[in-house]
Amino acid sequence: MDFPGGTAIPGGETYKKRPFPTIKERNRTIGRILTVIRERKSFLLLGHVLPDEDCIASLVTMALLLTKFGKDVVIYLSNPIPDQLSFLSNICCYNNISLVVGSETLHHEYEVICVLDTPKPDMISLSPAMLTLLREERFIDGKPVPIIEFDHHLSADAEYSGTAGYRFVHYATSTCELLALFCHKLEGMTELLESFEIRHLFSRNIVLAMLTGMIGDTKNGLTLKKNRDLFFYKLFTTRFSSILEASLRKNTENYASTHDIFSSIQLLTVFEKDIYQDILARAKYSGRTGYVTLNEEESVAILAQTDYNTFVKAIKSVTDNLAERSGVIGMTSYYDPPGISGLVQFRIRTARDIAEIDLRTILADFSIADGGGHPGAIGFRVPKSSLGDGPGFVSRLLRRLEEL
Repeated sequence: MDFPGGTAIPGGETYKKRPFPTIKERNRTIGRILTVIRERKSFLLLGHVLPDEDCIASLVTMALLLTKFGKDVVIYLSNPIPDQLSFLSNICCYNNISLVVGSETLHHEYEVICVLDTPKPDMISLSPAMLTLLREERFIDGKPVPIIEFDHHLSADAEYSGTAGYRFVHYATSTCELLALFCHKLEGMTELLESFEIRHLFSRNIVLAMLTGMIGDTKNGLTLKKNRDLFFYKLFTTRFSSILEASLRKNTENYASTHDIFSSIQLLTVFEKDIYQDILARAKYSGRTGYVTLNEEESVAILAQTDYNTFVKAIKSVTDNLAERSGVIGMTSYYDPPGISGLVQFRIRTARDIAEIDLRTILADFSIADGGGHPGAIGFRVPKSSLGDGPGFVSRLLRRLEEL
């Protein structure tokens, strides 16, 4: 069995992520994954150390799918699920899916590990004690423990975490979209579904989870520009919205539409609003770009008031706001604290009505390997040690954005 390398798994090769070369290979991968699901009993699900809506939703979606096959499932997270996504916590509780938060050890050996929506191994949410799960080939009752991977990140620095043959990695607007495609193929395997007495594959909860990921990663479709992305997004969200609406119980406060889900995701707590307003108050405008660039001192000062997850959520909301305020482009940047990384983080997105700009050209123009995204939204990281003149870099970036 082939376990890929990366900074989290020392001693191995590095495996750069690539999309499926053919539909045939994609279907073979689906077959291998389903064989593991049929034959194994216990599954551990892992995501990003800083999970966004798509990551958390993909973990819950995968867990729900596995429980339909009667499997024992545990989701491991470094931090609790945010209040805005509490409905996903409730779904896990209702379906007897275990959520382990911040534990140093997991008191069980799992027959299968699943890694979802995580660009590379060193971003997986793992405590030091749990790293042994991925560092070496493991066996339970003489059977190897495969690592199944679902991910849509194909940026230059993306590396596989999954075992060769079990990597469902391909072009998509979200990892939940890939899971929707996987379930779409599974839906046609009536004999397999009947053997596990699965009568309603696309249940309300699994549809709600997948929609949450798709909506969260694309801002309810606003960041999508390419026809291919728009086609699949509309295909799945239209179908799933119909299921959501048809399964709504009268006189309840359950979600009835993609708008309801998006509104919940966008909600900020009172504390988050304070951080958001503090950052937004520093906004400047250059041509058609609204931007906030926090220097190292400002980044440290704001981060001292909150935790990193809350800060990142506020930065994302500020970027969205700046894009809509300017009418064309919004940009933010900040310095990671030393305990997180030695990087300067940049986020850029276009306003909802802008379709002719592909922000990904910025990555090529500035020879940025550590980054990626959609035509309407990108993120990238630059080592602080190599940034040199920070204001000068930002000025060059703003000039290039003006030319797009």
